[in-house]
Amino acid sequence: MSRWLEICFVIDGRNAEALGEQLVPYAEMGSVIHEQLGDPENLDPRAMLPQMNVKIYVAERLDTADLRQTMATLGRKFQAEEIVYILLAETDWANAWKAHYEPMRLGQRFWLRPSWENDLPPHEEDLLIQLDPGMAFGTGQHETTQLCLELMEEVLVAQPEVRMLDLGTGSGILAIAAALLGVPQIDAYDIDPVAAEAAAGNCQMNGVENQVYVAAGVLADVRARDYDVVVVNILAAIIMPLLRDEGLLTYGKKDSLFVFSGIVQTQLAEFVEVVEAIGGRVIKVIGRGDWVAVLATA
Repeated sequence: MSRWLEICFVIDGRNAEALGEQLVPYAEMGSVIHEQLGDPENLDPRAMLPQMNVKIYVAERLDTADLRQTMATLGRKFQAEEIVYILLAETDWANAWKAHYEPMRLGQRFWLRPSWENDLPPHEEDLLIQLDPGMAFGTGQHETTQLCLELMEEVLVAQPEVRMLDLGTGSGILAIAAALLGVPQIDAYDIDPVAAEAAAGNCQMNGVENQVYVAAGVLADVRARDYDVVVVNILAAIIMPLLRDEGLLTYGKKDSLFVFSGIVQTQLAEFVEVVEAIGGRVIKVIGRGDWVAVLATA
């Protein structure tokens, strides 16, 4: 049986996002979990501790002295209070994240619930997304996904009859949301076959499999170049080379809209420069915490 190493950094919440970005290359599926716990000394139920747990999971075979030295270096760099290593069985890893995944509202109209819950949306007009991320990124809990959904609602409610590309689909949450908003044709790609399989399953669970084409592949594998809307929720460090070197903007028509997320606030100026240098134009920027999302046009 495979085993997994859980690496948990206990860190000041102000440093959590920056640390999380550095941990992505080491994390299984690039997934970094942020947990903030309630303050047991404060009677206010909304009171939270200033510390956060930032967790990643690594296959046991990758648990080397070099990896632990790298983790120690990152811990010092971001002033982690401690780093905790726990070895988990495969069954434990598969369910570890479920304890922190509960129904939640996203954007203006979406009610997101995990597949093992059966509660109904609080409002009749809510659009229900059922999700089982499995080992794919995208539970909806991260600010980057939430920001994407906000911009997508703004764009797609006004013009749902479009063709959309979701690059780096992960669990498929953004493609499913677009389908529920009425987009008739969505192409969803992820570099990881496991994520593509999870996305396809989630599309079927939500009854939108006829609207969403899911495939494993990189940008060069995308089957069209005439999308009206392109959504890319990855990381700025990955998106910028796609813009500069791989012609990401050419996958849209003239005046097509691009939603970019996974951008840390400190990267925004550089990101805007890259977009403008290749002929794009930034229309709008929204933010939450340390993260921003950008709406641009070709």
